[in-house]
Amino acid sequence: MRRLWAAALVAACHPARPIPPPAAVRAAPAADAGPASDPAQLFWEKRDADPGALDQAVALFENEALHSADPAPLLLSAARARRERMWRSERRADLDPAETARAQSEDAQACAADARRSWAAQFPSAAARADRLPPSEIDAQIGVAGAEALYLEAVCSAAWARLQGFTPLIERRTELLAAFARVAQLVPDLDGAGGERELGALQAALPSYAGGDLLQARQHLEAAVARAPRDPRNRLTLARTVAVKAQDRALFEEQLRAVLAGGDPSAAADATALLQREDDLFGPTDAAPR
Repeated sequence: MRRLWAAALVAACHPARPIPPPAAVRAAPAADAGPASDPAQLFWEKRDADPGALDQAVALFENEALHSADPAPLLLSAARARRERMWRSERRADLDPAETARAQSEDAQACAADARRSWAAQFPSAAARADRLPPSEIDAQIGVAGAEALYLEAVCSAAWARLQGFTPLIERRTELLAAFARVAQLVPDLDGAGGERELGALQAALPSYAGGDLLQARQHLEAAVARAPRDPRNRLTLARTVAVKAQDRALFEEQLRAVLAGGDPSAAADATALLQREDDLFGPTDAAPR
């Protein structure tokens, strides 16, 4: 049982990886990465065809933000690009694991910093009081315009914390839970119900003494599935976190079969990999009676 609990904890500490749709989304519906004539935007749009374009986009977005009278959208674009680069490196088996972890940690920190600077530029009053008020009170002052930046700051901060170990995730739980709750309230459809999904993943990962609650985690993730049923990340997260930690094999299989039927090749590969580990996560099924 101890081995199974440990496996569940590892799964819970790694929420569903972003599975990007063909267009850059991670944004609120009307958001764009930048003006069509902007060099950074052009590199961003070529990121699927040119392996080096994403690196160029990151550098250009951040450089342009330094010289812009309105840096908020450029910083938000930089945060999006860094998050995408983290996701891509995470899925490459040909990279050195130690080097990948180092690069992801650097991107996670910079992504969180860019995102924070983005919402701070739009809501300077909230930013000015950030060191004196609880996170929930600060987040309450951030409106819809800053929702994606708040979300990316929390997502990338959580990613950085997980890369450092489980303790930093516990230490930052209050601000992360507050940010995801605010995003779920402000823009519930953002990033495929990302606020609900991240709330559920985090509450499943945390121990009960640190705010973890498996029942609430399931409620958040089921709400994410209901709101964005075609986004496989919601089902994958529900399977690899709540189902594993609760040892609910039926829920695990139900969610992964739905992912396999959804037609997303990348998500199907993740679902298949999880199903291949099913006996490790839940123990072997009972042998058929003789």
